[in-house]
Amino acid sequence: MAFRYALQPLLRLRESLERQEEQCLFALAALVSRLRAQIEQLHQNEFEVKRAELREMTTVSLGASLQFSAVREAAFRMVRKKLQMQLEEAERKRLLKLREYQAVRQKREVLQGLRDRQEAAYELGLARHEQQTADEAFLIRTHVLSRE
Repeated sequence: MAFRYALQPLLRLRESLERQEEQCLFALAALVSRLRAQIEQLHQNEFEVKRAELREMTTVSLGASLQFSAVREAAFRMVRKKLQMQLEEAERKRLLKLREYQAVRQKREVLQGLRDRQEAAYELGLARHEQQTADEAFLIRTHVLSRE
């Protein structure tokens, strides 16, 4: 007779919930990563624009160039601030989801541990029963052979 775990449906539910939380956590981690990459790309673009601006300053009127530069820098700051706020919010959500995932995982691990212990006890009982059957068969054979 095979081992049957009475709480198997609950364990499957816990495993499913853990997978769902893990997928949400991966999605949030990807969002955080994407936002960090966007911020880095913004820094790179800003650096390139500043370099090009410095090269142009030798040929273009200085007043107009400085005014355009100030407007452009304000736009970069605004975009950077917006991305930074999105990153902070995404990181906050990711950390919250990580705690939720850890709680769900812990609940699943408790049920899994209980299942493993019950299965080990079942296997031990089965092995003992088989050994007892083998011992009884040996004793019966020995007793029958000794009578002959």
